[in-house]
Formats: sequence, C-alpha cells, structure tokens
Amino acid sequence: MKNFSYVVKNIFELREHFMSVDVQTNVANSKTVLVQVFSSQSDINKIKSITEVIKETIPDVIIVGVTSAGEIKSGKLYKGTTVLSISFFDDTIIKPIVASCSKSNEYIEGQNIIHRINELGSEIAGVLLLATPLSLDIAEIFRGMSKEKFEFPIFGGGAGVYNANEKPLVFCGSEFYSHGIIAAVFLNKDLHIYSKTFLGWKPLSKEMTVTEIDGMLLKKVDGVSAFKIYERYLNIKNDDSFFDNVLEFPIVVERDGETIARVPFSVDENGYIKLIADLKLGEKFRIGYGDPSTIVEKSIAIQKELYGFKPEAAFLYACICRRFLMQNDVNLETRIYDDIAPTSGFYTYGEFFSHSNKIHLLNSTMVIVGMREGKPGKFVYKKNNEVLDEQFDLPNTDPFSHKHNRIISKLLYFLNVVSSEFEEANEKLTKISEIDKLTQINNRLKLDNILNDEILRHERYNSGLSIAILDLDYFKKVNDNFGHLIGDEVLVRVASILKNSVRESDYVGRWGGEEFLIIFPQTGPGDAMVVAEKIRAAIFEEIFNKAKHITCSLGVTTILKGDTKNRIVFRADKALYIAKRSGRNQVKFSDSNDVFSVD
Repeated sequence: MKNFSYVVKNIFELREHFMSVDVQTNVANSKTVLVQVFSSQSDINKIKSITEVIKETIPDVIIVGVTSAGEIKSGKLYKGTTVLSISFFDDTIIKPIVASCSKSNEYIEGQNIIHRINELGSEIAGVLLLATPLSLDIAEIFRGMSKEKFEFPIFGGGAGVYNANEKPLVFCGSEFYSHGIIAAVFLNKDLHIYSKTFLGWKPLSKEMTVTEIDGMLLKKVDGVSAFKIYERYLNIKNDDSFFDNVLEFPIVVERDGETIARVPFSVDENGYIKLIADLKLGEKFRIGYGDPSTIVEKSIAIQKELYGFKPEAAFLYACICRRFLMQNDVNLETRIYDDIAPTSGFYTYGEFFSHSNKIHLLNSTMVIVGMREGKPGKFVYKKNNEVLDEQFDLPNTDPFSHKHNRIISKLLYFLNVVSSEFEEANEKLTKISEIDKLTQINNRLKLDNILNDEILRHERYNSGLSIAILDLDYFKKVNDNFGHLIGDEVLVRVASILKNSVRESDYVGRWGGEEFLIIFPQTGPGDAMVVAEKIRAAIFEEIFNKAKHITCSLGVTTILKGDTKNRIVFRADKALYIAKRSGRNQVKFSDSNDVFSVD
C-alpha cells in the first residue's frame, strides 16, 4: 500500500499531476486506487470538475468525499482548500455503498446498510463511513447498524462546512447527497487497520439533567429552556453566532463507562438547542472545556501505539471543536502522526467510531486510523529526505512555546479544584439542611420532600406507598426522671433501631420531638404493618441504659387515590391516636379520612 496527499490548486495542474509518470506507475501496479476528497467547497459543480479529472486520468478509481470544516495534509491544517488523499492498494478491493436517507427512516436504513456490508463476505477488513449529521439522525442510523453483528472496525466522520448557511455534502464518484451516508468497504484479510479515538474535554459546570428532549432537539434542562444554561455560563446571545460561541463548550456526559461530548449547533426562538448528536431523557451532564495539555499528551501516547503498528498510511477525522479550541496549535496534535506515515484527513461535524459491536456518533473527539497491507516491515517512511527507523524519537516540546495553551490547562485545573470545593461545600450544606442534628437521620424538611416525590411516583407508575408514624410512649417521664441527655441517648438509639429495621429503599426520619416517620415506597399495607410490628418489638426488647425499657406506638396507613401529603399523614396520625387510646405499645392501621375527635 502507498499513500500520498495533494492540494488542488487548479484543474490544469491537477490533470498534469495525475498524468505524471509516478502516479500512473502506481496506478498500473495497484489492484485498487481510492481517492478521499476533503473539500472546503460546497459548490457541487466545482467539486465535480475535480472528480471528473480524477476519473479521466484513473478510470477505475474509487472516489468518496465530503465537504469539510478544515483539511489535513501531511498532518497539518489547511484552510479553504481541497485536499486529495490517494491510496494505492496492492491486494485490497474497495466496494462503495451509498444510501440516501430521509428523516423518517434512519433506523431502518441503518439496518439495510450493515446488511449490505455483511453480504460482501468474510474478507471485510474495515469500513470508512462518511455522512451528513446535520440533516439526519446519525445516532438512529448507527443504532440500526448495531443490530447486526460485525467484527471489523468502522470509522469516519460527518461532513461540515465553513459557512453555516451552506449544506454539508457527501459524495461517491459524481453522485452528491445532502441527506446521505457512504460506506467504503475494504475487502482483504491481509489489510490491517488500527483505529483509536480520544476526547480531551473535561467537565466544568455543575451537574444538570435532561428533562425534555425530542430527537436531537434539547428542549429543557432542569425544567428550563436549554439555552438558559449557555446564557448563564457563557453570557451569549440567541443569534447567528451561537454555534461559534459554544464550540469549545460542549455538553459532557458519562455513557456506558465512557466520557462523551455533545456539541450544540443552533438555538430556536423557544430556546431549544439543536444538537449534532443524541442525548437521552434523564441523562446527567455538565458543560465542558478542552484541556490542550491533555489533548497533546494523549496524541503523543497514541503516536507511540501507532508507531508500533507500523502503518503505511494514517487518516484523521477530527472535530471542528478541536480546531476552534487549539487554533494554530491544533497542528501539535496532528502533525506528529505524519512522522510515522503519510497523514491526511478533515475536520468534521461528528466523528464515527465502532467499539464492542456498536457504532458511536461522537463529538469533540479525534479518530485516528492506521492502515497497512501485510505484516509490518522495517519502518522506512521517508520524510524531508530523512529515514525514520527503530531509533525514532518523539519530538521534545519547547518549554517557551505555546504558553497560552499551558495557561489554559492550568486555569482549567484551577477551576476544577474550585468547582470541586464548591460541590463539596454544597454537599455539606445540603446534608446539614436535610439531616437531624441529634439523630443523624432525615429531618422533617427532607421527609416532606421525599413524601411528595413518592406520591408523584405513585401517581405516575401506580406503585404502592405506605407510611408509619412512631411515637415513644411516656417519653416526657424519661426526660423528667433522668434528664435530657439520657432522653437524647434514647432518641439516638431509636433512630439506629429504625435504620436497621427497614430496607435500603425505605426512608426514616425524625418527624419532631419523640416522633419518627417511616416511608415505605412500593409497599402495600400488609408488608408495612409487618415492618411496623418488627420495629415495635425491637424497641420493646431494647434496654436503654438508665431508662431501661421503653415502649412505642405506631400508626400505619397506605396511599389512596387522590391523596396529598397532608391526607396520608392525617390518616397515619389517626391510626397513631387509636394506638395510644388503645393502651399504647401497639400498631394500628387506618384507611379512612373521616375526622375524629380527641377526648
């Protein structure tokens, strides 16, 4: 396999280049020629003029391409160009698969695509995917593709544009698609593919929750319009510059044990944010920011792995966010791969990467792909008239260069520490406000909130709910006879008995004075009565030091249709009153809302 890249200057020079002896000799000695086109142009006619020259000079060539938001040649960023990556394969066959999709059938189309790929047989070494993520729900396509088993790497990127008013395109040969996906399937068991991805973004904001979402449209976060969070943290406006202003600040979420990012693309008049990739209802996330030092360090670590693989070509599919964050220093993470093998690629609107039989739509990442045909040979990639061999050394970083990136990294570290300190302080304050100081169980404020939440859950899922109110019998005598310190010891011990008598899913708390409340989610009256009796017996049998034996009474009730917090507590209180009037040291149940009188 051989690979080189070329920047198109004009059609005349392009034709001359492809007709050169070197190119034509490589064509004659190859089984397949693949040209990947990464173009800043979104004018179909201009791209067609390029692809026509390629087809004219190499009739059997396979051409796949995208519009891009930045081009990579020799591991370096190029702007406003069209870069061609030309690969000559000795034994590999490439089969292109094209699908024009609509917004309603992405999942089914995904199933069709992976089925068509698998039909090509057992010689599949890998698949390059190019697609239009702004016009399609790519996550749904990938969900469909992941339904059928595959054992080969899938990688690639989403078409982008420099101007947000233009439509991203993918193309195969002379066919162009603004709503499509292209798969280039590599057939050769002796073609070896290395693929890796990494993020480099860290969470900064407090944790938030997706509370309303429709496909790729993020509507509500913590109950308010999604735009409000970016307005609050970044002080930005809902205007045409929204995408540019949020590029470095994606949504960062933990999913399946991995940290992934989701980039907002635009915002509508309702304050709803359109995303480039999917989020799920109920997912927790933070707003993140890229750490340049982490990005460069990770690139160097992957470079070492790639060097061991000894590729004959390397391809990079990197998110536009990385270019926006790093600016001209973006070459720090891409150029090093060209020290190993000819490296080309483009800046994407979403990256594609497969792992564990699933294809993932990523944002803010970079996908690195190395290819070689056959076993690894001695490393002899020639660059700048030098031969790199086994003594290859990684480049040293000048300590006085790229200072602004170092400052950003230290500032991020500082902000993370400050954020952690604030979160720790908030957790302590929350605990103080929700925990009874003496007994260290829930206080009345927390119990009120829990009970309201459980009533709402019962209404939504029709799950059971019971509660019990416990009151210590003749507790005033304990304080009068032994003092309040002994009384406090009794309360602490009772709280411990309660915690040890209920399930992890139940809640106990101090309702006030010597009264305690137990909440039994998803529990009917029978089971609640059994636990209440268990608690009564445990307190009856306990020896409370100087106070010796103490008894308690409990009132139990279960939720009824239309119950509010006050109603269900009222019935538990009624049952407790009956237990007291019946002689104490017993458990009573009430399922009536009738008003009763106190003698």
